[in-house]
Amino acid sequence: MHGLVPRPRRNFRSVLRPFSSIGAAPVDKNTIEVEVDSKGRERLALREEGWKRWNWNGHNINYIQSGEKGTPILLIHGFGAHAYHWRYQIPELSKNHRVYSICMLGYGWSDKSPCAPYSPEFWGTQVADFVKEVIGEKAVLVGNSIGAVTALAAASEYPEWVQGLVMLNAAGKFGDMDPDVTGEIKPNAEKEEREMEARMGPAGLMTMAIGEAFKDIVASAIFYSTRYRISDILKQVYLDRDQVDADLVKSITSPALDPKALGTFQSIYRAPGRGKQTVNQMMAKLPQDMKVLLLWGQQDPWMQPEKADQIIKVCDQAGLECEYVPLTSGHCPQDDTPTEVNENLNRWMQANFP
Repeated sequence: MHGLVPRPRRNFRSVLRPFSSIGAAPVDKNTIEVEVDSKGRERLALREEGWKRWNWNGHNINYIQSGEKGTPILLIHGFGAHAYHWRYQIPELSKNHRVYSICMLGYGWSDKSPCAPYSPEFWGTQVADFVKEVIGEKAVLVGNSIGAVTALAAASEYPEWVQGLVMLNAAGKFGDMDPDVTGEIKPNAEKEEREMEARMGPAGLMTMAIGEAFKDIVASAIFYSTRYRISDILKQVYLDRDQVDADLVKSITSPALDPKALGTFQSIYRAPGRGKQTVNQMMAKLPQDMKVLLLWGQQDPWMQPEKADQIIKVCDQAGLECEYVPLTSGHCPQDDTPTEVNENLNRWMQANFP
């Protein structure tokens, strides 16, 4: 059973919502703890040791599960985040749906793997495998930032496992700002690299190697400077800076202490360049019966609303049914303005997956 149990917390009022049976036994991985924040909103309480585990290709993957009925929903976090970043959606959506929130490989409480070929397509395969092996039926994918593009990659390549797609402030390679969905998919990147190596010769390859090493140096500098400035960085992309609280900061800084975290970050730093398709191309591959919801924080300094306009144009050209809802929010609307996001998710789910 996936219930809710109260947990005493300083400055927060604990809450118990009895939608499933709860015994007197200690909290286990199948329960979630809910608290009420200073504004009276329910949210998931932080569990520093993480939640449930799923083995994916030899890697331990952490995920949160709640709810016992309704259409399954899989929540996918963005760059540098984790399953807990959906702390406001998990208790709310699980009232009527089975909700799963996953830490992608390399993030949060999941394993850190410096050698993994990180890219939206790679994570998209992880998402599809999770839906098949853990959820066991088609799910609605909800993603933020790079998680939105990961959800899109899964939906475009494995549509048989996806019922609907929700993207919040998607971050990825968009390609031509005046997209033509009839354009051919970009040639295989590995083939391009091999041809480039043949043309460049040993001297050119050495230059490339130095370039990759320089990227690692840059990534290392970003990693260490970011680790001590998480709060300041988050406040740059949140409209409501009070939402950047101690638990959120702790949840992001703690995984960075993993011995493999630096090597993993260096690999993830190169992930966008490994992507073989643009957002435009992946959108154009979606089946026409795929329901799409686009929620976009208009005050996002990183992914401006013009990106949402581009996605809408691709949807129109491809004949996709896509609803666009602009939000008064920053880059992470689900945590920045959670009430507005939850209202739109509940409304859209009820309309399309009652």
